[in-house]
Amino acid sequence: MQYFFILGRIPDLSIAELSKFANLQEEAPLKIRKKSSKFIVIETDKEIDISFWQKQLGGVIKSGKIIGKADKIQEEEIKDILLGYQKEKRIFFGLSFYSPDNRFSFREAKNYSLGLKKILKKEKISISFIIEKDRPFLSSGNILRQRLLEKGVELVFLIEEKEILIGATQALQSIKEEAEFDFLRPYRNISQGLIPPKLAKIMINLASVKKEEIILDPFCGSGTILGEALLMGHKNLIGSDIDEKLVEETRKNLEWLQESFSGKISNQVKIKIFRSDIKDIWREIPPGSIDAIITEPYLGPMQVKKIKIQNIVNDLSSLYLQSFKSFKKILKPDGRIVIIFPVFRIEKRQYFLPIIEQIQSLGFKKENLSSSGRGSLLYSRPDQTVLREFFIFHL
Repeated sequence: MQYFFILGRIPDLSIAELSKFANLQEEAPLKIRKKSSKFIVIETDKEIDISFWQKQLGGVIKSGKIIGKADKIQEEEIKDILLGYQKEKRIFFGLSFYSPDNRFSFREAKNYSLGLKKILKKEKISISFIIEKDRPFLSSGNILRQRLLEKGVELVFLIEEKEILIGATQALQSIKEEAEFDFLRPYRNISQGLIPPKLAKIMINLASVKKEEIILDPFCGSGTILGEALLMGHKNLIGSDIDEKLVEETRKNLEWLQESFSGKISNQVKIKIFRSDIKDIWREIPPGSIDAIITEPYLGPMQVKKIKIQNIVNDLSSLYLQSFKSFKKILKPDGRIVIIFPVFRIEKRQYFLPIIEQIQSLGFKKENLSSSGRGSLLYSRPDQTVLREFFIFHL
């Protein structure tokens, strides 16, 4: 059986997350059959619960099952597939076309939908479809609003140079649940810099942490990472922050989550939240007891002037190095760290924290997420001054 996953805005990050998550599942081992900047296709001998996978993944937009392949897109073949999805003499469909080089246009996608409607009308079947106004693939939001997966089908065409795979979408990124968690929780501290829930989910999966293992976020802020871990089914959570106000916000947010999503959260969860400076955190946590540290420390000011950049880099380098010294005392021998470093973009130049060798000299091994010199992955939007740099370290 083959399954497809449509990747998020940073495909390398999505692929790294999916690979880590897949290796923890009962269906492993899995084989990657196709991989591009838009999608990944895996093969497994066992059927997988694609809805569960989709809910657990932060970097996957939509997913489903491969139902066919072709040398080229032919309307008659698509018609035969769509006939299998008719309900009471009615077919409701949407088509999405993904090609690594963006060779497929919105106009072509629209013409295929119109052509299929014309052909299917000859079968005396009521036909309707949805399209996007500016792209050849459907957004998750549009599919959810139109209830397409309930009423009909989205066919996905994964276009490569010599082959086209055809899939049927089965699950979508949970936009509503993410929005509820992000915007309805009691405290949402934007001034501290707010990590998006889907990035928190990606980090948790990158840590390859099992549900019963202990997760620590020593810069918990208002609790986004811990909250995502709670929603994902993790049962042992520890959080700390130097700011007592943020510690209380985390407590309140996690309590709200447990009440609001009680049907999705285990009642066997152990949560410990406390105030601590990072240099003293080892006094509160037994040595060698933490399975995974997943955190976004302070990233510095959101707006940075070039004249001050070196002082900011030096101060943050000291904070991060001190953090790793504390991490070494409390992490298990096989423990993992998934952490975000800041990268400052000023006048078309990027400024990194130059501390990788010093971290490695403490005994940490860096797991390469990319072929870049630093082995990291960057996440940002075009107008951002402060970029996020993802790292994985092991003891």
